Amino acid sequence: MSGLLVSLRIARREARRAKGRTALVLSLILLPVLGLSFAAVTYDMFTLTPAEQLDRDLGRFDALVHWPFAGTITQDVQGYGMMDAGDGGPSTPTAEGLLALLPAGSRIARIDERDVYLAGATGEQKLRGHQLDLADASYGGKVSVLRGAPPATSAEIALNAAAMELLGARLGGTVRLRDRGDVRVAAEFEFPDNLRPLAVLRPGTLPVEPPGSSTTWLVDAPAPVTWEQVKALNQHGIVVRSRAVVLDPPPDAPSWKTSDGEVFRLGILVFGLGVLEVVLLAGPAFAVGARRRRRELALVAANGGTPAQLRRIVLADGVLLGVVAGVAGTAVAIVAAFALRGVFEEHVSHARAGGYRVYPQALLGIAALAFVAGVGAALVPAFTAARTDVVAALAGRRNRTGPGRRWLVVGACTIGAGAAVAGYGVAAVDATVVMAGLVLAELGLVVCTPSLVGLLARLGRRLPLAPRIAVRDLARNRSSTAPAISAVMAAVLGAVTIGVYLASDVQRQLDMQVKALPDGYADITRGWGNHGERAEPLPTPRLVEAATSTLPVTRTVELRGPGCAPPATADASCWITPVKPVHRRCPYRPGETTKEQERKAARDPRCRQDSYMMSGGANATTIVDDGSTLGVVSAATGDDLARAEATLRAGGVVVADPDLVEDGKIILAVPGKDDPDGELHTVTVPGYVSTTAVSRIFVALSPEAVAKAGLTVEVKGIVVATSRMPTRAEMGAFNAAAEALGNNYHGSVAAPYQPDSTVTLIVLAIVAGVIALGAAGIATGLAAVDSRPDLATLGAVGASPGVRRRLTLSQAGVIAGVGSLLGAVAGFGAGWAVLAALNRKALTEWPSDALFPLVVPWLNVLVAVLVVPLVAMAGTGLLTRARLPIERRV
Repeated sequence: MSGLLVSLRIARREARRAKGRTALVLSLILLPVLGLSFAAVTYDMFTLTPAEQLDRDLGRFDALVHWPFAGTITQDVQGYGMMDAGDGGPSTPTAEGLLALLPAGSRIARIDERDVYLAGATGEQKLRGHQLDLADASYGGKVSVLRGAPPATSAEIALNAAAMELLGARLGGTVRLRDRGDVRVAAEFEFPDNLRPLAVLRPGTLPVEPPGSSTTWLVDAPAPVTWEQVKALNQHGIVVRSRAVVLDPPPDAPSWKTSDGEVFRLGILVFGLGVLEVVLLAGPAFAVGARRRRRELALVAANGGTPAQLRRIVLADGVLLGVVAGVAGTAVAIVAAFALRGVFEEHVSHARAGGYRVYPQALLGIAALAFVAGVGAALVPAFTAARTDVVAALAGRRNRTGPGRRWLVVGACTIGAGAAVAGYGVAAVDATVVMAGLVLAELGLVVCTPSLVGLLARLGRRLPLAPRIAVRDLARNRSSTAPAISAVMAAVLGAVTIGVYLASDVQRQLDMQVKALPDGYADITRGWGNHGERAEPLPTPRLVEAATSTLPVTRTVELRGPGCAPPATADASCWITPVKPVHRRCPYRPGETTKEQERKAARDPRCRQDSYMMSGGANATTIVDDGSTLGVVSAATGDDLARAEATLRAGGVVVADPDLVEDGKIILAVPGKDDPDGELHTVTVPGYVSTTAVSRIFVALSPEAVAKAGLTVEVKGIVVATSRMPTRAEMGAFNAAAEALGNNYHGSVAAPYQPDSTVTLIVLAIVAGVIALGAAGIATGLAAVDSRPDLATLGAVGASPGVRRRLTLSQAGVIAGVGSLLGAVAGFGAGWAVLAALNRKALTEWPSDALFPLVVPWLNVLVAVLVVPLVAMAGTGLLTRARLPIERRV
């Protein structure tokens, strides 16, 4: 213990003496600690306890209920998950019927949330509105009045701060409510769970539709609602979220498992690689510090110090700086998280945090990470210092020993072992094993780096003077050069790994997108009412007028689809589905398979599902046409369009999926109430596969095929061809014109899909460049400090300042270039391992998500491999001092 205390005292003295290097190492360890601690504290503040969440959901009410079914259901404790027993259809709830089932003396308040249109100083805006009585104390916790008095009449309204800012309104002023006229802003309120623009109107201000299966009520009961009462209400199809049950769940309550624990944990990989990156970034500073202290360590050894004591002295630097970085980073993170809580509430989560609190378990783990990073970064310099040649160190000479071929062999074997372990992790879908393999492979690269530097020195014999001296000097000082290159490699590796994942995710999202219409085209279609009814269709000229008055229209065509044959009720829905031939269909059905059948289905190519997403225009993907509108709706061209039109005129069907057509025939299924899959009612008609249709799920039915299936043709709306992509203003005017038609009509404009990760990739490229540039600058600066005696010697023998500047510039280029190249290659391999594990996970499940393609993020790679070394060289050349003081050389 006394030896450790002595080592720590020496480390403290050295830290105070070399303040610049100490600050550098502290910053390298402190920054990731600060970021992780800030994230942990912020997460804990915004993660609500069950009681806090209940207050926001229920206020002071005892329960929240809705009545989706008329038969028996089974629900979980939270009141979120439920299972219908299948003994009843949709419910037709009433407030009176609900009160009759609740305990005597109960009171209910219906939740009425809808879009409202308010006009203020900034014009008319759409925002979310609630009809509730703010004066009712039972809403306390769910909503609170900050200023003013709750609306007392329908001529008053309450707004939150975001709504006032959006409308340009103020307390006591007026805003215009569409179809109601001017109303006075009587109060400012706040829903802690939603800080976006909101309005509260007094109940009865706007008409309320009769209750439906999705209507929700808050229940104020004379006593807490028990689990037995919840199960009794479940017998009538009522789902209950009870405060008493959630806070004190009964042991016999069912629960539904989530898939969170089964998802491949990318965060484990990021964490593991991040720890290694911190170690490698701090490593060069410890390596240079150990070299600068060679004489001091040699004096300790000359006075009887053992190699173990020398190791302890260097390791004590890591222990001291790791502990200081952990404590300081945690403290600064807590202060920053508390100070920025309001910013996160207003601009990130748009909800109030649960309170000022920290995450002690996570902070202890992160502080331990700082300690491990400090010790790990000092580990290699410590063992190197223990083997110091005492005579050479006291004489001022450098060790001439190279890394040896055995280290190259060890590094290559470590890389191979890491690749094998990562491959096993991919096959076993184990994130921890994949992370271990990637870390092992990266360590192998680090071990091989000194040998690569030596190879560069041999290849540099034909270079000009300054680069030749630079590579020779870097090879001679491998103890500081190798950690510097490894630091740049670690920074680039992490950025490229995440870049590969994000770029592949962007492409996956693009592959999953299905176009309904060509970009810029629009449609106006008739939807369904709140109670499943279909309003009478409007005349087509009215739809055309709404489109031509707002968009750059070149042509409009009627959009027709299959409809129910009379007699049919207003809420009836009929459609036709093309199905694959029997031998191409998956023999298993989701929800009706055993685990063994699911494994077989996951391996069966026929069961691979086409996962896709569509943002709008779904009515335009299945049409009825005689060939006159096909070219506009499908955007097919050339001979493909001519053949498709001929097929429709012959009474056939045109599809875009080749698996649906066999021998020129296609099977159409007509689902019904007693036959939801349409297996009992199918017809076979001529089929053709369009190869140029814009939508890969496009289906065009001829009127003859629809009639053969026993259905009729109805007009669903119109499709609008445009001369260009409409502007935002034109699209807004078009949507307003379509909504003004009434009868549940709505309009949509087809626009190119923009994945959210596109912006993330650009930001990542910038961040990767900054991190790699910082690592390159720090590593180059440390190497320059180590080679300062050589620069002084060059000056003494007559080298010009330009030669010395070019020498430092060449050193920066070698360090940044080699590190970036190794990091890009390793990052691409790590990214591939992550994607392979994700795809392997998908292939073992059924039904499964779409697979990730392997995409190279060329922007990130180019920034890492070309821009970073060039900018590092330019910065080094500008900041290097041309004239240096002469240092004593022995």
